[in-house]
Amino acid sequence: MIPIRFRNNETKTVNSLYHTLLNIKYRQKKRKAYIFMIKNINTWCVNNIIFSGHAYTFPEIIQADYETIEKIAQIIDAGKSLPLLYKKYIIEFLYAHRFPRREFLSELEVTVCPYCNRNFVNSARKRTMCDLDHFFDKDTYPILAVSFYNIVPVCHSCNHIKASQRISYSSHNQKYKTDDLVTFDYYIKGMDFLVDKKQLGIEIETAMELEDNVDILKLREVYQIHTDVVQECIKKAIIFEPEYLNFLYYTYEELFESEEELYRIVYGDYIMEEAYGKRPLAKLTSDIISDLLEIYE
Repeated sequence: MIPIRFRNNETKTVNSLYHTLLNIKYRQKKRKAYIFMIKNINTWCVNNIIFSGHAYTFPEIIQADYETIEKIAQIIDAGKSLPLLYKKYIIEFLYAHRFPRREFLSELEVTVCPYCNRNFVNSARKRTMCDLDHFFDKDTYPILAVSFYNIVPVCHSCNHIKASQRISYSSHNQKYKTDDLVTFDYYIKGMDFLVDKKQLGIEIETAMELEDNVDILKLREVYQIHTDVVQECIKKAIIFEPEYLNFLYYTYEELFESEEELYRIVYGDYIMEEAYGKRPLAKLTSDIISDLLEIYE
């Protein structure tokens, strides 16, 4: 639902994370065995992961962007199977014990789960408060188990529901904008909806690219718990109609950096698409408020 990006230069950041992952550690035990396994895995990659006239090395696969990851997954789907010994080594050693989880998360601009936009996934001190989902699951695609663009920080709920299921949209896929993928709306089930949130319902309209995510992650069902947020949006839109907002902005102009800041203070969330990932339910509230303000204009 929400695209995720690296804070700084992607190429340099991913290369740095790669070295943290694979470089031989100081006083590392069983160095020869480690080098032997990495070389053997690399040889398998060069002999099997080939497309567009290029044979991909293991380091290239680890650092590959999302479009390349997709093509590698297609090769695996066509029948290329990593030997069990290498599969276990990548998953049980490289991913489980060497993957730079904290460093990886600190380099991403992600505060809220990009799959559902409902729960925070930020870190506290040295602990990470989220799950890492393998978009292409690591059991079926073990060669992608430590590929940075295959790993998405998500909330526990989304990770638990998705498990190893295949969804249609990865947050590392930069082809689409959130507003092109999904739109939230509401419907009224009874006349007392302003005092009874049960008389409101939430609709999710999606592009084809996001439909599997919404269905598999059961977002239409889980979002119904947030009808109280919709109810609040309706009341705020009635009280703070556009003319009143303009009055507040120009009356207290010295208090606000922009009209967008006033919007955020009044309605409790961000309106700009690039900020949806900063607060839970930002996309929901933005869609509902925007629609309501059009009515009152």
